[in-house]
Formats: sequence, C-alpha cells, structure tokens
Amino acid sequence: MEIPSRPSGPAWSCPSWLIPRLASDARFARAYDALGDQRRALLKGLIADHFALNPPAPALGSLCSQQFVSGLTRHVRATPRPFVLLLADAGLDAPALLLAALMPCLCSGAADVLVLRLGARASLPDALLTACELAGQERVAALGPALAARLLSECALSGLPGLVLYPDTPDLRRIVGRPALRAQLDASCLRLAPLRPPRALGLWRDAPTQFEAGRLGLLFGDRAFETGGAQPGRRPGKAPADAAFAAFAATPRDLLLVPDARIGAGQGAARLMVGESRTGLWTWPELSPELFTVSTQAFSSAPAQFS
Repeated sequence: MEIPSRPSGPAWSCPSWLIPRLASDARFARAYDALGDQRRALLKGLIADHFALNPPAPALGSLCSQQFVSGLTRHVRATPRPFVLLLADAGLDAPALLLAALMPCLCSGAADVLVLRLGARASLPDALLTACELAGQERVAALGPALAARLLSECALSGLPGLVLYPDTPDLRRIVGRPALRAQLDASCLRLAPLRPPRALGLWRDAPTQFEAGRLGLLFGDRAFETGGAQPGRRPGKAPADAAFAAFAATPRDLLLVPDARIGAGQGAARLMVGESRTGLWTWPELSPELFTVSTQAFSSAPAQFS
C-alpha cells in the first residue's frame, strides 16, 4: 500500500548574498539570440528526449508498507530532497552533458534547483545559459572558488538533506576537498554525488557527410572523438565493411556515436551507443531516481503504520 503525503519540515531558501550573482534576464536574452534558431532547436530536441527518459516525479512524499509471507513488514517513507545544487565548471559547459544532469534534477520533484558555474559571470557560456532557459532553469549563478565553498558550507550547516551534483574535475575536487569544508560536509546530511566525465568517445561514419562538425561542437564542446569509417571532406566511396565497424565498436568506450542504421548491429562494448538522429543524448550512469529522494525504513512483525 502506498500513501502520498506532502513533505514536512523546514524548506531551503537561496542565500540573500547569492541573488545578486544570478544571471540577469538581459544576459539570458543575449545568449538566446546568439545561439540562433537551428541550434536552439537541437537543444529543444535534447530536452524533450530527457523529459521522456525522466518522467516528472510528484513533489510529494510517499509511505509504502509491504508485508512478506514470513511475517516481516517493511515500511518505507520517501520524500523529494529539499534542494539540488548543480555545481559546474568548464567540464559541464557542453549542453549534452549539462542537460543530462539538469533534466533529472528538474524532474525529480525537488523543491528547489540551482545551477552554479565556477568562474566570472562574464564567462558564462551562451550554450549553457540557453540550455538552462529552454529547460525552464533560470536561476544560474557564477561564483569563484571562495564563494562556492561558502555556499557549500552554508548548505552543510543548514541541516537539510540536499543534494550536490558536480563533475569530478580537478577544480571542483579541490573545492569540496578543502579540509575545513570537507569536515563540515562529512558531518552533514548533505549528499554529494560526483559525476565522472566521459573520457572515451567514439564516432563512426558510413558517409563523409554524417555527423556535421558544427553540430558536434555545439553539443559536446571541444571533446575529442576517436573516429572510424568514412572521413569528412573526402569523396563518398564504398560503404565501410561491417567487419570494420564491428572491430571499431568492440573497443570499450563511454559513448559511441553511429549512423542510425548501425544501431541494429548491436551495441558492442560501448556503455552508451547513440544514433545520429539523437546526437547529443548522454546519460550519467551515477544518476538514478533514488538519488533525488530521502528514504527511511522501518521493519517489524506487525503491519502497523507510521505515526
């Protein structure tokens, strides 16, 4: 039996000192115009795909009681986290990576989501701001290392079980690893979830015109792909042999981009294989719906309910 309920307890509020550091409406507008219609359409398609992969969770808690044949009864209470901080640096500027982290946050039922990018406000990339705005996330702040550490410290001291997502990059590792801050984080109920950036990327073309470079650059930034098959800029020739593709796909990778017709050939050794029609679709293996909830359990021999 599952009973929905409204989460109780204190709510998280954005610190007043952080509000002036949020990107302004005018900055969002400039970024939106700079990207152009075609590039915005690519981002909208990605957002729609992530929305389908992450159905919005209710902003309610749930109480589930389960009785087993042995007489054991389990009661599980789950509530959305009060807030999620997506802490980013240049390692998360690529919209393919950013949206794969942001959309699960927005669909999780969390009461508050905030995107924080390490660096100056002037360095906020147009693609990042536009991706956030199209997803409905208009609270984006730019912070230096000292203020990022201050915010994490205040979150840890709030006593609330929030969630902090961040790419596991050297700059962010140094911030969360500061001894005094680390002690506060370890003693708090704040959950930190580092995201391992993709390091092994592959790209296979059956024709030189596939996977246009500008589109790849927008979605994945300057990340390098190991390429196989036909090469761009050359005259179309005979299609690469299936055996050559199979050998290329057998290499373990985080992501392999292939023509759509190759998807039926099997996934090979890549964790994620994506067809050209869905270029830019990435999923973080560290993220799961359970990460965005706070759960408590109780066991007994009687089907009594939580009070």
